[in-house]
Amino acid sequence: MAHGDIGCDPRMSMSGGQIQAAAGSSSTSSAGASEQYLPITHLLRHLSHFKALAAERELANTSIAPLVRKLTFDQGLTTLLDKFGWHPAHGFTTTLDLAGLKGALQKYKYIKMGQLGSGSYGVVHKAVNRETHELLAIKKVAHSSEYGLSDSTIREISTLRELTHENIVRLKDIIATVNGQHVHLVLEFLDCDLRQYLDTYPQASEIGRIKSIVLQILRGVRHAHMNSIMHRDLKPQNVLIGVAKNQVKITDFGLARCFLPNADRAYTERVVTLYYRAPELLLGAPTYTSAVDLWSVGCIMAEMVNFEPLFKADNEIGLLFHIFEKLGTPNKDVWRELPGLAHFSDQFPSFPGKPMQEVRGIWPCPGQGVGAR
Repeated sequence: MAHGDIGCDPRMSMSGGQIQAAAGSSSTSSAGASEQYLPITHLLRHLSHFKALAAERELANTSIAPLVRKLTFDQGLTTLLDKFGWHPAHGFTTTLDLAGLKGALQKYKYIKMGQLGSGSYGVVHKAVNRETHELLAIKKVAHSSEYGLSDSTIREISTLRELTHENIVRLKDIIATVNGQHVHLVLEFLDCDLRQYLDTYPQASEIGRIKSIVLQILRGVRHAHMNSIMHRDLKPQNVLIGVAKNQVKITDFGLARCFLPNADRAYTERVVTLYYRAPELLLGAPTYTSAVDLWSVGCIMAEMVNFEPLFKADNEIGLLFHIFEKLGTPNKDVWRELPGLAHFSDQFPSFPGKPMQEVRGIWPCPGQGVGAR
């Protein structure tokens, strides 16, 4: 096993076409694992108490070697410890690189099972914790050698550390090399994202299931907003589903932003995937509120019912006109700031809007179920 890689077991692989998502507690987690003695976890906790980057041989053998001897050795662990001067009989034979050992053990703690997905954010692998057998998702974040971690990665880490909620993905661990060249986020694991769920599972069309999913999304969004955080990129791909328990968690806070209620502060409008972007963002509003997240949730809910996006276009102006066509073109009487928005024009076509029955398509009336696809 290479020193810089997370452990990989070729027996644990996924089919190449199976793309799943990063989030959610696994049903395979060991019951009562937190009450067990976990040798790797215990050693890592002990190493984190050291302020220095290295320890002299005598200190290493007095303080650290006894915990190393409690580990269950395999070829991978033996190879790993060899790199730090470990000898089974004599303990550490050289000055110990504490930071390097901690990083290597963090990676060894997880066994990679296959790639789940990739994109501009980096690469995500399915993994399992060697000690607890919990399924996890490990995101190797994109990194700039010139500028370090991207703003989106820093936002995601700080946001997930702050937000603890049953409907928001949990950040379990952060693995970073000493030089910061490689950073991995260890996240909860769920079966799939909402887009895949809608495309794959027949029960996705059940009205009760839709209500439950939307309610859980709203609970997660409410918790974020109560902590003054806008997600700003809510879409089906960022909503993760545990199928058996109908569990929902919001993920990917790379575009999240703190906000202050009633604060007149400028934000970028270049957020939110196009189909789920609110009109104020499309029109270039310099300030906006957490309501942009609620617009996105509404679009997601409509898509769950109709099995296609409520508003769809290839560009921003096309999407704006599609919104106006269905809901009506706004004017300054209903939107006072409208004439001053950067992308507004009084030459926009004036759409009267459509009856809600026509807009909602197959949206069920109260007491009715959703029609077949």
